[in-house]
Amino acid sequence: MKITYLGHASFLLETAAGTRIVTDPYAQNILPHPVEKADVVTSSHEHGDHCDFSQVKGDYVIVNSEKAVTFLDVKITCVPCFHDEVQGQKRGHNRAYVFEADGKKIVHLGDLGEAPTPALIAACAGADVIFIPVGGTYTLTGEEAAAAIRALQPKLAVPMHYRCPGHSFAVISDEAPFLAALDKDMPVHRLDKLVEPFPTGVALLTPPSK
Repeated sequence: MKITYLGHASFLLETAAGTRIVTDPYAQNILPHPVEKADVVTSSHEHGDHCDFSQVKGDYVIVNSEKAVTFLDVKITCVPCFHDEVQGQKRGHNRAYVFEADGKKIVHLGDLGEAPTPALIAACAGADVIFIPVGGTYTLTGEEAAAAIRALQPKLAVPMHYRCPGHSFAVISDEAPFLAALDKDMPVHRLDKLVEPFPTGVALLTPPSK
């Protein structure tokens, strides 16, 4: 499997069989990024910066519900959760998606805004990679995300939904508070993309350039 960061909360997952999955597509005015072709597109919730399907090419299947689906070589299951710390009263519901392919378990936490629940911890057990929001304001803060990683214990954590150069969301933080809050012995890898074998610890992936 190969994983490319498309910016914000969007990733391109490519399986060994060639299946292409794009998560949480978003508009160019948020952060300029490449428009990729996909077979499957997932959306964690219905806010506009996570479901702009015009930013994906191809004849793709949209996954935006809690129903488990299998597409070719990929199994996708959902863990319902909340976009805030008060059970959705501020920002509504969120869907965390678990992708299983190529013998790997990849979890996309969407705009998680609450501490991991027992259901989410159970669903993430043995995860190879977890994509976690770290920018605060609309999601977990950097400090809260670091605590969540300690609870979820993935082999590799990948921060997302943070401010990077060219990002129009000035109210969210960059990745620095998350990195500062990590356990001191957790290695941080700065990579262009993820290819197997994946490292352990934290991977800070290069933001996109269009």
